Amino acid sequence: PLAGQIKIGFDQSNLHYGKILIEAREINFAYSDNKLWLSALNFDIKSGERIALKGINGSGKSTLIKIILGELLPQTGKVKNATYDAIYIDQDYSLINSQLTVYLQAQQYNTGELQEHEIKIRLNRFLFNKEDWDKPCSALSGGEKMRLMLCLLTIKNKAPDTMIFDEPTNNLDIQNVEILTEAINEFKGTLLIVSHDTYFLEQINIEREIILDK
Repeated sequence: PLAGQIKIGFDQSNLHYGKILIEAREINFAYSDNKLWLSALNFDIKSGERIALKGINGSGKSTLIKIILGELLPQTGKVKNATYDAIYIDQDYSLINSQLTVYLQAQQYNTGELQEHEIKIRLNRFLFNKEDWDKPCSALSGGEKMRLMLCLLTIKNKAPDTMIFDEPTNNLDIQNVEILTEAINEFKGTLLIVSHDTYFLEQINIEREIILDK
């Protein structure tokens, strides 16, 4: 299988396990004066935790992610954030610049000043061979974008402390789901994941859930 061919090699998070990253107390949000959640939310997120964020469509999962990332403030309640490095990988892999080639996109994440041949070795690890390096990112399939995104995280000088995924198995074939599963299981930082894929959540050892009631 492809998963066995890939060497992930994350530079692991330096956070101590169990450090409180997020404290949310009685938070809620409103669109057009309608409160998003039936009950105000109270939760902590600690470093090293593996959490599934669940709720029906329209239950405010994307809004809560923005609050967790510090991009939105709750309209009621308080959120306390520790200093940490988080990355949000959405369904469209919008962190990938579709105007760039695979190789140039990899160079953009090269904060550790890797040499050209070292970048190409890492691309090869994620099954991007010489024929793929000049391919525009806009031409990549969902599975290829997922593999490239994981590769970019290994090229970065430091892996994020927290990774947030939104329905990452959508539009992936079985082999690419296996690759994603292996990568997530190698990652030792904090994981927050939106997914309806019960089997996938079991495979990545989710410890608990935050459930949104609308």
